Amino acid sequence: MNLLIKLALRYLLSVRGSTLVISLIAFVGISLSVSAVLLTMGAFSGFQKALKEKILSTTPHIIVSLLNDDFVVKEDELRKLPEIKKIEYVILYSGVISKEGRVHAVSVKGLRNLKGEGILVGEGLADVLGIEKGQEVVLISPLGVRTPLGFVPKVGQFKVAGFIKTGAMHQDYFTVAMPVEEAEKFFGDSWQMKGYEIYLKDPYQAQEVKKKVENIFGFSAIVRSWIDLNQQLFNALQLEKVAIFFVLLLMTTLSSFNITSLLFLKVRDKVRDIAVLRTYGFKRKDIMLTFLLQGIILGLGGAFFGITLALVGQFLINQYKLIRVPADVYLMDHIPCAIEPTDLAITFFVALFISLMASLAPSYRASKLSVVEILRKD
Repeated sequence: MNLLIKLALRYLLSVRGSTLVISLIAFVGISLSVSAVLLTMGAFSGFQKALKEKILSTTPHIIVSLLNDDFVVKEDELRKLPEIKKIEYVILYSGVISKEGRVHAVSVKGLRNLKGEGILVGEGLADVLGIEKGQEVVLISPLGVRTPLGFVPKVGQFKVAGFIKTGAMHQDYFTVAMPVEEAEKFFGDSWQMKGYEIYLKDPYQAQEVKKKVENIFGFSAIVRSWIDLNQQLFNALQLEKVAIFFVLLLMTTLSSFNITSLLFLKVRDKVRDIAVLRTYGFKRKDIMLTFLLQGIILGLGGAFFGITLALVGQFLINQYKLIRVPADVYLMDHIPCAIEPTDLAITFFVALFISLMASLAPSYRASKLSVVEILRKD
């Protein structure tokens, strides 16, 4: 085997003219294909990770929606669960906020743990309406009040005590928070959701804890985890990642045709060498393996160089934040690159397999050459 490897390396390195050009094209093609696959997969993985972190930092890990007011308070049982870090009793209302004639629809959160006077306004919403801390704004309730002229919206003035900044558009631009007592007093029974927002020590245990919470509340509440709420999004991202992988895999397949062309040229140039080797006792499988090894070595070199390019590219992308995106759309200002070890291993072995397949035809052709015919022509 050592002799065959040395022979394959010698043939591979003894290139000139057109074979040199094709060798370089094949090597560069495989390298660029491998690096393109890895960087693209890394961008998808990095985006998924960053998106999960953003979601986990801005949304509850488990939401308990109570179905009616006649529920048995079971918060004490919830607090006994060791996985739970924080429980927030919350009531959600729909309303409208107004300042100096400008209006904006909002989701109003009544929070039990929020104390003091005044309300909190999403930072993005404050920028849109020009709201500053300490100013008064108008909240409008859709429930309304009965007057001799019919129902009219209920209007109240509230002082802005601070701002909400999460980095999530749906909260920063559409959320107002206030103490739950004030919310119930102003909005009355027009609530959309009443329940608990639960934060866990380990968010990735959400599905397990969700089952425990469901056992506590039974049929008196609907329990959803952050995984349930975002499952379709992550499934779509994973599907796109797989689709892009196969599209980029075609690039590697096309690049491998250069290996096929190169080895056919080498078979043509090494006809005499093949005849000499056969006369010295080389078997057909030895000849075939010699040319197969050339394709494998070329694929290995291209794959390793491509991996190196991808790792360097990953460092540059993360260091200089090269992939910029609109923060108000993607919840982040740039997409990080995170090449997964599994993606790296799969890409490497697939590139190696494609190189092997591309080498089969010319290698088989070399093994079937007739020594008698070669010597007769010479």
